Amino acid sequence: MDWKRRLEIICGLVTAVLGIIIMLGALAETQMIARRLQEPARFGNALAVSFALYGLPAFLVAIGAYGHATKRQQWARFVLIAASLFLLVWLFFSFAVLVWSKWSLPICLLTGFAILTSIISLIVRRER
Repeated sequence: MDWKRRLEIICGLVTAVLGIIIMLGALAETQMIARRLQEPARFGNALAVSFALYGLPAFLVAIGAYGHATKRQQWARFVLIAASLFLLVWLFFSFAVLVWSKWSLPICLLTGFAILTSIISLIVRRER
């Protein structure tokens, strides 16, 4: 395995870790908001939304990077690029809210590493 494939796997893993951090941050924010409003926290809703918007695409990027770099599967590249494009589009849709959020840096890093992983997967040549 050459250095480009290793870099692809590392960027995919960083993306997955950032997705987990953002999901845990959403749960912490839910707890803090519920405490301020003196209402019960709805962890199920927060977990489902944060997983659908950030966790699942981050895991798909990691799975796609692993499948493409180690198994050399073309479907993995497609999954990787599709999840990265979803994160990029979601970043643009939520940019007005993210500017005022303390989670703007992790979310921008998540999207950046997903895009970087996609670019690396396009650079890596298929070996025969």
